[in-house]
Amino acid sequence: MIYPWQNQQWQQIARQRQQDRLAHALLFQGPAGTGKKHFANELARAMLCKQPADSGIACGQCESCNLVRAGTHPDFRLLKPTPPAKSTSSNPVLSIKIDALRDMYKALSETSQFGGYRVAVIEDADKMPAQAANSLLKTLEEPGRDTLLVLVSSHPHRLPVTIRSRCQSIRFQVPEAATAVEWLGESGVSNVQTALKLAHGAPLLARDYVEHHAEQRELLVKALNASSRGEASIQYAQKLAQMPREYLLTWLLDWVSDLGRLLTCGSGAELVNEDQRKALEARASSADTGKVFGLHDQINALIKAEGIALNLQLLWENLLISLDNI
Repeated sequence: MIYPWQNQQWQQIARQRQQDRLAHALLFQGPAGTGKKHFANELARAMLCKQPADSGIACGQCESCNLVRAGTHPDFRLLKPTPPAKSTSSNPVLSIKIDALRDMYKALSETSQFGGYRVAVIEDADKMPAQAANSLLKTLEEPGRDTLLVLVSSHPHRLPVTIRSRCQSIRFQVPEAATAVEWLGESGVSNVQTALKLAHGAPLLARDYVEHHAEQRELLVKALNASSRGEASIQYAQKLAQMPREYLLTWLLDWVSDLGRLLTCGSGAELVNEDQRKALEARASSADTGKVFGLHDQINALIKAEGIALNLQLLWENLLISLDNI
């Protein structure tokens, strides 16, 4: 089933299917944690299902649904970014492999073995290398009959314009707070308000934070507050380097952004790290505004360079030293 906040997008696609106007290539774009990947896979199942419900949702019981669930449906391809074959890094750079794309092209060009649609979903499509993205153009320009290609991206601006212009864009947004809170509550998530704040309203990120990353953020906060306890924050660099780079840098950016808000708007500023307001206010009382915004730009650049391999311990040593010196 799709998530409660995705009904509008599902109905839009359902109308297009009924009117035989569904584009051969779709681009699902929007903030991370809004369920775009889940929606794309639900759509793929629905397109291949032999007896979908009136709402268009796959039945989940027919042979086609069982094959999709098992990952063996001959008319379905799911591509995800993977690490380099010989990588031993705990935080490897992920990318869509050109060989996987070639296999997808071949599958989409062949006759459907079930006599219906052939469907391919590319998750995190913005992580395709330039060569792979260019090779995708042929499939977009010369689609076979009854084919559907779905690209999913939280950073669509990283995709070439030539790719974006050949796809119908379907946008996903974070749901209203009440909808997110209700869903998270029903999912058994605790500390919902703090989790949603840290996830910028994205329900799946909030759930992921509570279930898998709360201890990692706790360690980061401990490092950020080390100087106030008379400790050297750099001692935490080694442990931080072993944790997910994207999550930690995003949380650090929010922390520095909160400092900037306090410096420019005062104590009434709304903060992402509301649970750390006292610590942030104490730090802001002696912080240099120029250094805070300089560090903000530095972290932003690191987030944008997520596809570049870096010495993560050195990165965190530099960041923590910079933070101590603001």
